[in-house]
Amino acid sequence: MDAGKLFSSPPTFETARLWIRRLELSDAADYFELASDPDVSAETVWDRHHSIEESIDYLTRVNQRFDMKQAIHWGIVEKASGKLIGRTGLIHVDPVHEKAEIGYALARAYWSQGIVTEATREIMRYAFVQAGFHRLEARCNASNPGSYRVMEKLGMSFEGVLREQLKIKGKFVDQRMYSILRRDTEWSV
Repeated sequence: MDAGKLFSSPPTFETARLWIRRLELSDAADYFELASDPDVSAETVWDRHHSIEESIDYLTRVNQRFDMKQAIHWGIVEKASGKLIGRTGLIHVDPVHEKAEIGYALARAYWSQGIVTEATREIMRYAFVQAGFHRLEARCNASNPGSYRVMEKLGMSFEGVLREQLKIKGKFVDQRMYSILRRDTEWSV
C-alpha cells in the first residue's frame, strides 16, 4: 500500500453528474446547509450543526486528520449547480493492515438518486488501484437501509451485526458491517 501517494496529492474525480474533490474550508456554507438538517444526522454519531462555526470546526478537523495521514474526505459537488451536496471518503486509514473505513453523508434533497454510490465508487477504485489497499469496510446503523443499500450497490459483502456497538444520541445501536477486498473487484491486480 502506498500511503504516501494517498496523502501527497489526492486526485479530483469526475463522473457524469459530479465532481469529487477534497473538502475545503471554503465549503463551510454548503456543508452547514447539509449538516444542520436533523434528518441527515439522525443515524450518525455526530449531532446536527447549529452554526456555521461548527461546520468550520468540522472542516478544520478533517484537514488536520488529513495532515496526520489518518483520513481523507472528498466533497461531492453537483456539476449542474457547482454546489457541495455531500461528502465521501476514507474516514479511518490503517496502513499497517492496508485497509480503510468508508464514510459518507449527503444532503436530504439528493437521497435515493445513486449519488453516494456514484461518488464512492471512484474513491474505492482509487483506494484499490492507485493506493493499493487490500480491504475497505463500512458500517451503518442496522436501522438505516438507505445507507446499507449503498454498501450493497458498491459490491460490499455483509459480514454481520455488531450488537449495540455505538452509543448514538443516548441510545446503544446495532451496526451492520460490510467489506470488500481488492480481489473481489473488477480492479484486482
